[in-house]
Amino acid sequence: LFKKRMLRLEEQNTKIQTNFAAYYNDWSNARENHLQLEQDRKRLINEGIYTSTSDMETWLEYNLQDIQWPRETEISLELFEDGQLVILDVDLPEIEDMPSATASVPSRGLKLSVKSMSPTAVQKLYMAHVHAVAFRIIGETFAALPNATTVVLSGYSQRPDKATGRITDEYLFSVRVGRATWSDIDFGRLANIDVVEALARFDLRRQMTKT
Repeated sequence: LFKKRMLRLEEQNTKIQTNFAAYYNDWSNARENHLQLEQDRKRLINEGIYTSTSDMETWLEYNLQDIQWPRETEISLELFEDGQLVILDVDLPEIEDMPSATASVPSRGLKLSVKSMSPTAVQKLYMAHVHAVAFRIIGETFAALPNATTVVLSGYSQRPDKATGRITDEYLFSVRVGRATWSDIDFGRLANIDVVEALARFDLRRQMTKT
């Protein structure tokens, strides 16, 4: 009595079954890829980062890429001495990327008050930011690589060359940090640490005025 209706239902069921088979196949492949990635990651953590320089680089890159920076920050790295020495070059954001104003709300009323920051205040903010970037990367490196005993980090930014006017890479600082001295930092009290002063405890090349 309902032949057309039954045919329509059969077509719908066939379509649903086909879609489900495709969905299940995709899910199964994704599951296999995920399990393989987790297996590779487990091998990296349990074995690779202790024995293979290439695995050390892979694991360190994975950890550094996982950091969410407030401004564009690019890192290149290289390992020496069987992974005991880590060399890092960091392309820091430019000072022009820093905020140039502060906003506040008065105790009464709803009007937002925006005030421009002085050039000195912007420079100090930039100083704190780039040193904090270096501090974070050094900490991540020691945490990711148990065999690393020394980290050399150099930070540079793009500046116009006064002689040619061309934009060139200009290094702002370079610091050499040993794991033993780094371990003296009380990471349970990070709020009390001045990252600018913290890096000055190590072998640091930097030219910086009070402003």
